[in-house]
This record gives sequence, C-alpha cells and structure tokens, in this order.
Amino acid sequence: MSTETLYDLGWRQGSVLQTPISTVSLVSGPKSGTVKESVQSHELWAVVTQECGLARARVTQNTPSVELRQVHDTAPPITWGIRTRKCLLSETPSHYLIDDKPIAFVSPRLLSDAEVVKRLYTLEDRRVLALKTWLGNRYDRPAVPDELGPLAKAIADAVGNENRQPIGRMARDVYMQIDGEADARTFSLFAVTTDDADPDAVREWLAEGALEVPQHLGIPSAIEVGTASEVSLNLVETAYCADLSRLTWEDNEGPDGAY
Repeated sequence: MSTETLYDLGWRQGSVLQTPISTVSLVSGPKSGTVKESVQSHELWAVVTQECGLARARVTQNTPSVELRQVHDTAPPITWGIRTRKCLLSETPSHYLIDDKPIAFVSPRLLSDAEVVKRLYTLEDRRVLALKTWLGNRYDRPAVPDELGPLAKAIADAVGNENRQPIGRMARDVYMQIDGEADARTFSLFAVTTDDADPDAVREWLAEGALEVPQHLGIPSAIEVGTASEVSLNLVETAYCADLSRLTWEDNEGPDGAY
C-alpha cells in the first residue's frame, strides 16, 4: 500500500482546483412528509481540510474525507472578509467563498488523479491565514441588536460606497463600535489596513464615509487606522464588521443583504 499522501503531492489548505462535482441535498417534497433530492454542480473548489489531515490522507484512500468549498468568481468582495459570509481568496483571479453554498467531501484518491482534477494554485500565506480565521468565525458571528440595525446599515452603506473603492481596497476590514442610547448614539470606526497601505489616505476615506451617516442615527466619535498587529483583542470581541454582507440580525429580518 502506498504511503504517499496528498500533502506529499503538494495539496495544502487553500489549494484551489477545477473539476466538476455534484452535491446532493435533501429538500421538502411537494407533499407534507416527503423529501426529494436537489442536485447542484460546480467546477471551482478550494480545499479547506487542515494540513495535518492532508498529511494523513494517503493517495490510495477512496473514502470521502477531504472537505471542499465552492469557489466563485463573479462580484467578489473588495475586502478579505474574515468575519463575513464571503471570504476573498484571490484578487487575481477574483476568487472567493460564500458561506451558505454546498460543501463537498471527496476522496484523496480523486484529488491525486491529475486526469480528473486540475490544481490551479495554492493561496499565499496571508490569504491562508485569512481563510483559517474566516472558517473559525463562521460559527461565532455576533448578531447586531435590532435597535442598532438602522445605524449599522447606514455605516455599512457609507463604507461600501463604490465611488471610494480604490482607497477602500487598502483596508482588509472595517470594524464599528456603537455606544450610547438611541437619542445620543455615537460610533467609532477602525480600519485594518494592508501592510503597504497609506494610513492617512485610509483615515481620510473612513472619515468621509462617517460623515455620510445621518446624524440622527449616530455621531462619529473616533476614526482609527492600524495594521492587523495593532488590532486589540477587545476590538475584535466587541465590534461589528461594517458591511451588510458581514452583519447578522437576530430576527432575520434586517435590511436586504444582511446575514
């Protein structure tokens, strides 16, 4: 029996591949008490199994044990999205994951068959770290309280203004902290920048967005910019991501686009 593993073949967490895979889900049938199969096919996938698992996956194994997630390439997010339903893998090409798309499990033997599977590329280290963080955060998303919904939506709309996207691409993520009561609410914004970003330009971009928020919803109290190494644990634990696709409403009836 071969002892060669997927890791030996160069497969890593974050490897992107191309092969047609169909996923089967059970949904309600036309009559109460019945079920039917929903079959979806997709061609672009990313390996999300940890590398310790890939190092144990012998290429001769035919048990479906390697987890894949669908990769999409239309309308990608502009930020890394480590706390969003969408996670940007690569800017060139524009590839990203969507949380609520079907997951596939395939065998190591399938991935080792070069005639069936085409490995396109493996993510660079910083993108792999973003992927790992996103995978963990998908199971621990804080919900925005209903009373903060209008302000959170206004901030998200301002930060996502397409007219300022070139500067916005320097920000990996934008966090918001909201304080005070309804009649005296304030908010602080913190942009987590890429290492090569111009902090002054990002700060100006963020301040312009803050000024677009209607004052009756909330008043900006602080605008901060920093790299990932400068983000405090307190910020991560107490802030919400300033983007509609990153927000969860407790009653599932938040503004369109919120998840």
